[in-house]
Amino acid sequence: GGSFFPLMKKGVKETLMDTKNFKNLCDRLLKKYGFKKKKTMYYKDSNDGIRCGVYLQRSYYGKVYYFNYYYFLDNSDVKVFPQYFEADVYGRITVLSKIKENNSYYQTELIKYELYEEKELEEYLEKGIQDEILLPVKKGRQVIYDMVKSGICIIYKFRSKEEEEVMQKLYDFKTGEGQKS
Repeated sequence: GGSFFPLMKKGVKETLMDTKNFKNLCDRLLKKYGFKKKKTMYYKDSNDGIRCGVYLQRSYYGKVYYFNYYYFLDNSDVKVFPQYFEADVYGRITVLSKIKENNSYYQTELIKYELYEEKELEEYLEKGIQDEILLPVKKGRQVIYDMVKSGICIIYKFRSKEEEEVMQKLYDFKTGEGQKS
């Protein structure tokens, strides 16, 4: 079995991610948690009318992706798959950096996937999907209010009036007031 040795020579580089691996990993994880892909986004609906969207945003600065997620709060029409800019709330999951800052690794939104091995990145992404993105699907829409309040995600609107409207919606979810029964 001399054929075994050429594999050894390639070394560690083999196990690090490239763009294709990264996108496949994200696709596999999102589908595992019940997201369905429509065009460029992945969607999953909660039981109480929240549509959750995920969009992998490629950075202009090289081989970096952002793992963006969005909540659409009035998702009455199941057949309509809204674009990300129509979202009410927006967030990004973070991964542990590969590069140190002030002598330590840190949580970052910039996923420089080429620096990671698949298993490692899979753990971070899965944690983000489970502990962050899917919270409102698991615990109900009122959780989004707390997520926004604590700064985990932000209101995805550009004018303060709209921000107030979204906060009011979220507050209504939280208190159960003003909900159509």
